[in-house]
Amino acid sequence: MGIILTSRIPYTAENPLRSKRPATSKIIFLSMEGSVTEEEYFTWVSQLFAEVKTKIQFISVAEDAVHTREKNRTKEQRSLLGKSKPKQLVEKIEQFKIEQNEKYQFDKYEDEFFIVSDIDDNLSDYAIENFHGALGICDEKGYGYAISNPFFELWLLLHHDDIKDEDRIYAVTEEHAYEKTGHFRERLRDCGAPLQDSKHIREVDYTRENVIQAVERAKALHTDREGRYPKYLATTVYQLLDKILEMIGTGNVPLC
Repeated sequence: MGIILTSRIPYTAENPLRSKRPATSKIIFLSMEGSVTEEEYFTWVSQLFAEVKTKIQFISVAEDAVHTREKNRTKEQRSLLGKSKPKQLVEKIEQFKIEQNEKYQFDKYEDEFFIVSDIDDNLSDYAIENFHGALGICDEKGYGYAISNPFFELWLLLHHDDIKDEDRIYAVTEEHAYEKTGHFRERLRDCGAPLQDSKHIREVDYTRENVIQAVERAKALHTDREGRYPKYLATTVYQLLDKILEMIGTGNVPLC
């Protein structure tokens, strides 16, 4: 099996935007920092656990950009998709709820909204105020947030291996500022689960079993749960997966 690409088909006259809400009482809507890796991963999760296929949906305020091949995107489309800081992710949710209320009738259902983001440079002096502000809005409105310190690739790695001491030094902490690194992509490659072109996942590398294994490992890694986000090497993406798995009766995976 090869690279996973988004399962959504570009909207055309023959394939118009679906105008009706899926026949489900609850949908988890995801507003994500990454328009490639994260979306491919959750697209594949919705196929692995087919019971939730219509219950996981993505939020974008730039549908035409999402549905245009990457190499063919205009400068404006790339700019829209690049607005993926936590503040923009929350704004996407707010705009989506206004624009799509007629279709989804949000006031009649118990839908949930999540932002999926990384720590990376969000704790730097120029970004931290907006970061905390975005999480504050989420708390106020009841939105969830799945945050990885430092990167989403940490969550992917937990499907394949336990954390090693060499991984921990890349956490963004008071002592260690954010730094760009390919370390976690290299770890994935060494585990036999490389990201193609540094961002595309392969479906063969992600099974129902190792998704549940990742949840278990992430729970064990997240030892201090008092704060809004991990201030050490950890990821709270497992909390989102718990929500998804709960919908099919597989949530709250016990630690071994």
